[in-house]
Amino acid sequence: MDSTEKVRARIAEAFTRSMDQSSVASEIAFHMTDWDHNIDDLLRIYNETDSATDDEIVQIVLGFLAHVPNHLAAAKKLAGLGPIEDVFEVGVLVEDE
Repeated sequence: MDSTEKVRARIAEAFTRSMDQSSVASEIAFHMTDWDHNIDDLLRIYNETDSATDDEIVQIVLGFLAHVPNHLAAAKKLAGLGPIEDVFEVGVLVEDE
């Protein structure tokens, strides 16, 4: 079992015990682990700040932003914490032109 599958199983197990809803717990676990490669890439920026090129940094950040937020929003909602909010008032819920 690779580390993503192990983490996914453990999250699902913890939320199943907490929520007593295994199907929702499995969905939360999926949404919290489907972007593991994005976290690895982002950690590369943190760990190799000086050696990463501008193009690499932009590519990594854009990849993260394109993939991760919807997973986090879904996991937040499934966990019973409600929908995402525009707490910084930057128009996150408004379509780009």
